[in-house]
Amino acid sequence: MSNHSHILIKAENVKNISLFMKEINTEYARYYNTTRRRAGYVFRGRFKSEVINDEKHLLNCIAYILKRAEDYNYSSYANYLTKRGIVDFKEAKKYYDMSPSNMKEIMKEKSHSDWIEHDDMEYENYEEVLEELIKRYQLTKKRLEDDEILREVVEEIQRRTGLSLRKISGLLEINRERVRAVAADKGS
Repeated sequence: MSNHSHILIKAENVKNISLFMKEINTEYARYYNTTRRRAGYVFRGRFKSEVINDEKHLLNCIAYILKRAEDYNYSSYANYLTKRGIVDFKEAKKYYDMSPSNMKEIMKEKSHSDWIEHDDMEYENYEEVLEELIKRYQLTKKRLEDDEILREVVEEIQRRTGLSLRKISGLLEINRERVRAVAADKGS
């Protein structure tokens, strides 16, 4: 990847990811500018992120990140095959079988370009689901200011349509970070 990278991070609080990415981007920009004797921004926009909700999504993200890994010098695919490197193998083992043969099978199975959006579930049309929820919750911008209502709506849209939080935030016309925070909160 010549213009971006993919990183899989576990965090208890979504704010920690923002702080971590800010530090990474700042330090890398400093390194890059120093080694190339230049000044200015290295990264154009804010990083993009998605919440991973279940093990299947996690496995799909790993496969997506490692897809065509042999083409990239800095891929962690070799780390999985050798069980050495930057991957937190102890943490990763909690979620999936990391044996080299399993990783090779995952990569072979996930060879289609559109696989990350694909799921075996039959999802409902998001417009119809949204229309139903608008009626049920009598949704307005004001009603969506209530975190509990927003959480219920987001969870139902996600469960029934398979849409990402990014797409749901656009659909509801609500700040993506607020949608992520509410979805991550799970009513605690």
